[in-house]
Amino acid sequence: MAAETSDQYETLQIQYPPSHRRGPLPLPPVSRWALGSVLAVGTGGFLVLGAALAALVTLYVQGQAELREARTELLAAGAPLLPPNSPRSPGETPAAAQRRKDQLGRWLQGLALGWRYHQGSIYFFSSERKRWDDAQLACRASHAHLTSITSAEEQEYLARESRGGTYWIGLVATGPGGSWHWVDGSSYSSAQSFWAAGQPDNSDHGEWGRESCAQIHPVGNSLWNDHNCNFTFFWICKRDLSGP
Repeated sequence: MAAETSDQYETLQIQYPPSHRRGPLPLPPVSRWALGSVLAVGTGGFLVLGAALAALVTLYVQGQAELREARTELLAAGAPLLPPNSPRSPGETPAAAQRRKDQLGRWLQGLALGWRYHQGSIYFFSSERKRWDDAQLACRASHAHLTSITSAEEQEYLARESRGGTYWIGLVATGPGGSWHWVDGSSYSSAQSFWAAGQPDNSDHGEWGRESCAQIHPVGNSLWNDHNCNFTFFWICKRDLSGP
């Protein structure tokens, strides 16, 4: 990020490394006001409960739709789509059946935990901030990587879903020449990249080094910006359909 535009980061923080009486007790008198208050509270409680149930139903329906879409793509990829606990399909080896069960199980678990499905991948948008290295470790713990972005359609989807936030992505510059590459092994091409104007600029942050980690940034409609990897931001994990 160039020096003349770095003031928007000044507020960011770097994270370094028995009664003996027999019989029932008499009930106290209940006023109409008190009774009305109880009924009102009860009605409010039912309304809150109803809203919570409606939200759960909405999430369930959305999850089912995403799962159906995922299963459709698995089918198109030639995967035997049977329920996770079903017996093997004809000609399927025990090892292949187990891999299929494990894969579908992980996808179900991911969708239940808030991952979002989109065209053959599931994505996780964090709600906490980490340094770039720690964010990648968090993704790896979920059998994923910080997201790669290899098409205009995927860029558009992530820009829309990030809702104006700043998120680490899996693009990092390493080596003497500082060449950029995706940590999930996807091919990086400068011709198929979505850097904001003037980026990457490899700005110097003194003792903490230069900017060598990429992020989706709200400036420029969530185009990419390079930033110092020691700053903490939200992050996006990605797990591909064909992955383990």
